[in-house]
Amino acid sequence: MGYSEKDGQVVLTLSREDYHTILMALLIAGQPTPTRKWKQILNRLNQGNPNYTPYQVGERKVDR
Repeated sequence: MGYSEKDGQVVLTLSREDYHTILMALLIAGQPTPTRKWKQILNRLNQGNPNYTPYQVGERKVDR
């Protein structure tokens, strides 16, 4: 596992097992229902992952 920075971005290098553990931790933290923010984070973490089905992030409902 490793940490570096490039062009203002943090680059984490980790095993698939560690990556899976991080995703599971994020899913558990977002329980019982992942919020819009959690869904966006999970989708961004998986950009470029051909085995990932993104969460749908819809419009926010505004109660009036």
